[in-house]
Amino acid sequence: MQGCNRSQKIAICTVGLPARGKTYISRKLNRYFNWLGYKSRVFINGNYRREICGTECNSLFFDPHNEEAQKARSDCAKMALQDLIQFLKNGGDVGILDGTNITKERRNQIENELKSSFNGIQTLWIESICNDSKVIQNNIRLTKINNPDYCNMNSEQATIDFLNRIKMYEQIYETITDDENLSYIKTMNVGADIIVHQVFGFLLSKIVSFIMNLHTYPRPIYLSRHGESQYNVDDRVGGDSDLSQLGEMYADKLADFFFQEFPTKEIKNEIIFLTSTMRRAVHTSDVVAQKLEIQPLQLKTLDEINVGICDGMTYTEIAQKFPNDFQERKINKLGYRYPRGESYLDLISRIEPVIFEIERSRQPVMIIAHQAILRCLYAYFHQNEIPEVPTLDIPLHCVIKLTPAAYFCDEKRVLINPQTGEISVKEEYVQEFVRSKSKQKSFIDL
Repeated sequence: MQGCNRSQKIAICTVGLPARGKTYISRKLNRYFNWLGYKSRVFINGNYRREICGTECNSLFFDPHNEEAQKARSDCAKMALQDLIQFLKNGGDVGILDGTNITKERRNQIENELKSSFNGIQTLWIESICNDSKVIQNNIRLTKINNPDYCNMNSEQATIDFLNRIKMYEQIYETITDDENLSYIKTMNVGADIIVHQVFGFLLSKIVSFIMNLHTYPRPIYLSRHGESQYNVDDRVGGDSDLSQLGEMYADKLADFFFQEFPTKEIKNEIIFLTSTMRRAVHTSDVVAQKLEIQPLQLKTLDEINVGICDGMTYTEIAQKFPNDFQERKINKLGYRYPRGESYLDLISRIEPVIFEIERSRQPVMIIAHQAILRCLYAYFHQNEIPEVPTLDIPLHCVIKLTPAAYFCDEKRVLINPQTGEISVKEEYVQEFVRSKSKQKSFIDL
């Protein structure tokens, strides 16, 4: 959030045929912006069309020679654009227009409308191109045949109709060219190749880096706090204490768990294993690493939140010595910065490179770190509202297994008893919550 003129508005518009990952990219960017603290929202043309024209629009509705349908779809697209403009005028930072926008004429209309509405608005076009039939078929299978347009069709009928819809768009598709004088990013075959043209500025440059790391390969992400530390026992904050006896037992049981998760040497060698530089995390990671015969990467970026002059104190001592700070933290735990220390907002900025690394990875990722760090990482993958971050439940002696999918993130929590090794599994711990939110936002998410 630092180094950017927050008064400058940004509009991002997608371009491309159906089933090319435009909504996937839009949702990823929206999640990323909101996690960073920007006010961002996605406006999907197809949702406006479903709301106004209904959900029983077969492929003939998208025939470019069907003038009545063409006008209806154009009117819906204009409504989406006007809502985006209104959102930016009402305090939004980033508006994302998710649509095909496949003709030069349409893109020119959008550019002119945005420039006439705002002085100095930054507009970025993202064109997603894919000629890999396997990727397209997989995208249709995973997302398109389950959207409201095909609620009354079986999967085979839905697939045939959607492929016919694509053919309708192909008749008028015009890729972005330099003579349109647009700032744009072209991504081919889910990030296999990327072209960047006239992209300038702080946030737009970050978008380029973010998109370069995106892919659709499924892989698990494991989050675990270190074993119980001596400071956990004493209820003290900060410090660099080592593990308690119970924490050492957890490290042993955690190693056994991961050994079962990754039974072959080939899989073990693919793991990306990250940890912090603090003793309690290093000690836990070393036990796991020895069992799996792999090497963790220690990152200072993953060190626990810096509590400044409160380092080594109990919360009771903080309340006595710094009563004003203690009350301020209770009121605003998200923005509160410990004297000479950090806030949760500082942490989010600090661990942003770790998010890029996780997004880039196509192998399993294991992270052994600390409560505040894992809260920030967890919030990114589950799209939690930023004020929720400091209160997210990340308990000791628990492995959180996340499996990101196109439009949601599956979760399994594995509670490990350090003394007995007994494992208790909570399947889909927040999955119901995430999907219920998606249903409430059906006209935004599908």
